[in-house]
Amino acid sequence: MTILNVVNLKKEFGSDLLFENVTFSVTDRERLAILGQNGCGKTTLLKIILGLESSSFGDVMLSKGVTIGYLSQQVIQSEKNTLYEEALLVFENVIKLGKELEDLERQLSEDPTNQNLIDIYGKKQIQFSNMHGYDYPYLVSMMLNKFGFTKEQFDRPINSFSGGEKTKMAFVKLLLLKPNLLILDEPTNHLDVITIEWLENYLKSYEGALIFVSHDRYFINSLSTKIIEIENKKIEIYKGNYDYYVEEKKLRYEQALKAYNLQQKEIAKIKRFIEYYMPKPRFVSRARDRQNKLKHLKIIDKPYSNNSTIKLNFKGDIIEGKQLIKFSNLSLGYNQKILIQSIDFTLYGRDHLAVIGNNGSGKTTFFKTIMSQLQPLSGKLEMLRNLSIGYIEQHQFELQGTHTLVEEIHREFPQLGEKDICNHLGHFNFGQEDFSKTIDVLSGGEKMRVVLAKIMLRSYDILLLDEPTNHLDMTSKQALICALKDYLGTIVFISHDRYFIDEIANKILFFHNRQGYYYEGNYENFKQMEKELFEEKPTEEEPIKSEFKKKKPHRSLSKIEQEIEKIENKIKKIQDEQFKEENYMDHLKMKQLDEELEQNRKLLKDLEDEYFALIENE
Repeated sequence: MTILNVVNLKKEFGSDLLFENVTFSVTDRERLAILGQNGCGKTTLLKIILGLESSSFGDVMLSKGVTIGYLSQQVIQSEKNTLYEEALLVFENVIKLGKELEDLERQLSEDPTNQNLIDIYGKKQIQFSNMHGYDYPYLVSMMLNKFGFTKEQFDRPINSFSGGEKTKMAFVKLLLLKPNLLILDEPTNHLDVITIEWLENYLKSYEGALIFVSHDRYFINSLSTKIIEIENKKIEIYKGNYDYYVEEKKLRYEQALKAYNLQQKEIAKIKRFIEYYMPKPRFVSRARDRQNKLKHLKIIDKPYSNNSTIKLNFKGDIIEGKQLIKFSNLSLGYNQKILIQSIDFTLYGRDHLAVIGNNGSGKTTFFKTIMSQLQPLSGKLEMLRNLSIGYIEQHQFELQGTHTLVEEIHREFPQLGEKDICNHLGHFNFGQEDFSKTIDVLSGGEKMRVVLAKIMLRSYDILLLDEPTNHLDMTSKQALICALKDYLGTIVFISHDRYFIDEIANKILFFHNRQGYYYEGNYENFKQMEKELFEEKPTEEEPIKSEFKKKKPHRSLSKIEQEIEKIENKIKKIQDEQFKEENYMDHLKMKQLDEELEQNRKLLKDLEDEYFALIENE
């Protein structure tokens, strides 16, 4: 069923056209990804759908009764509330209904034979149960934990959390509200890898529709059933995931270019005919026929190809294979509180080390310890040679100021003239019209490019990068990947972008349960090792019976009913396990339970399909 229709949208800012002829629809279980370079209008399109911004032309039509949820900190009702109090507001009506039930119970204790009261109580009790009245405290605790909040943080006021944590809190409320249409703008920003993977699995089984903007290739590929790309002020629609989009986009371009070239040859041939035969009286009529044909020819536009790219070139000395920093049983933290321990490895020249783990596990603390901004709690960190280290903190990507783009570079590099600065910025896709822009008006992606432009003007043996891909579009991200691969120095980086980690890392440092696990190899191989080390196997007493996946046409209805009941009981048991504190406070255990739950739901669906097929054939 179609729940949203966008018809012929056009958006202009003054005389500048952002996009036009935008037409598409969304069905009730669709996962629609919106792609495009920074500044093409992705967020503006979302705001028009939400009614937060008006279009210059066109219509947005939402089906009756459809509710929309939009990820923003405006979802938070009051920052004075504690984390838990704010989450409970989702179940305000449920809590109110619970109090009504308590009042009815008190009345029934005084008048137990009152049939009217009994009927009202029965109806309200069913309603209460259907609204998660008996398990909403567990749902709230479980969802908060999924996004990395500890039980100790539940009673903290929201205004004491960081901006990223507030965004995650807004996400918790949004998912608990379960709107028919969920709209997310860069949902994986501020989330760690484990939370992103959980979110992917959750959104796959989400009962509503999803529209999202993301530059996370893995996230898009895992979720999208349809992709809209905004390019050259128009949209193209691709029905599939990111892998399909890449292949189909290439194919469409090749076909369009072929058609364009064929028509250009035909046009040139017609023009030559006209030029040659028009002066000859005997052939004037034929030449005029060609003129009419040319006049009425539907001209094929040359297909758009965005060849703009960022030209990056990191500087650094060649010290490949040499020992740089030795970490010996290192423990890190603040005020004698250990965040991470057992860090034991040696960093070598040309290593590309990805530091991954839950938010708050100690990744940034590890960077600050390398930079001597913090001292180890125990163990030893040895610098084995003199090193030039470039540390780019996450907040450095969030530039502010009323000075211009050129002034921003000149402040740190006064030896450079204006012409040199402009030429340098040109390598980062900044044009003449951008040089006089103030820092405050730049987008997140543009600010990131400014920071990268600064890095390129220095020479480092080691680069420490904290979430370098935040706010970068696909093109900029790919340029950064290429530059880092060519970099002759050593890279240590924190990232939640699995594609970026996959492309860059050859070593992994994983922080889990206050332990540091060092792995030599790429991210794909590490994930397999992580699964073997940390994930529990299904118990022998209750294996997932794959034979249920196969239909057994000769079984009786009663036999299938028994199997359905068995699977339903197993699903209930898994859900009960998820509500236990020792489980919902353990990310990996919950991931395993989520997978078991999904497997059993698929088995249940197969059994129900078989059951109904047998009934119809009786």
